Amino acid sequence: MRINKNDFRKLRELDNTTNINAYKEKNVLKPAFIKYKHIIHEKRIAVVGTEKPWAEAMLLNLGAYSVTTIEYRDLIIEDERVTTITPYRLAEQFLNGHGVPFDTVFTFSSLEHSGLGRYGDPISPFGDLEATAQVWCMVKPGGHFILGVPVRGNRNRCSIVWNANRNYGNYRLQHLTANWRVLEEFISTHRIYVLQKV
Repeated sequence: MRINKNDFRKLRELDNTTNINAYKEKNVLKPAFIKYKHIIHEKRIAVVGTEKPWAEAMLLNLGAYSVTTIEYRDLIIEDERVTTITPYRLAEQFLNGHGVPFDTVFTFSSLEHSGLGRYGDPISPFGDLEATAQVWCMVKPGGHFILGVPVRGNRNRCSIVWNANRNYGNYRLQHLTANWRVLEEFISTHRIYVLQKV
């Protein structure tokens, strides 16, 4: 998939006037981004999982130095500040000692799919926990992770809708955010957590 320069520029311009988040999360994410702009502005950011590059547009508009999109499928976003890479290629870079840690990683409605095979990822019951551990490894010490995942109304339960996604409860959330300091939780259609690597 290719997002040409003009389409991406139009998406960035649209972000200045309306909510471009494809998930219609009650306009909670952008105010959260603005509140934590200091972890975005002039920072190297990674975005885990993209179907439409709305997050990349928002992050660049808030002054991100660069954005790297991590996606299983072939994707090109025509902007000199945006690069794309597969999770396999990124893992190879880090394993070979050539990976450069990010200041901040962002994901929204992506990790709950990890390990379910829906997007070409390998089947694993712990795929979401493994993905979060991988994010921890690619964030600088003291860096940040902005995580958006669906949370059940009854937080004492979690569930899997095969092979679409997980819906989180307290127990799985504790594992998902282990080794991170939770700075804040925002409530929308998904829960948005601002986390810091400790």
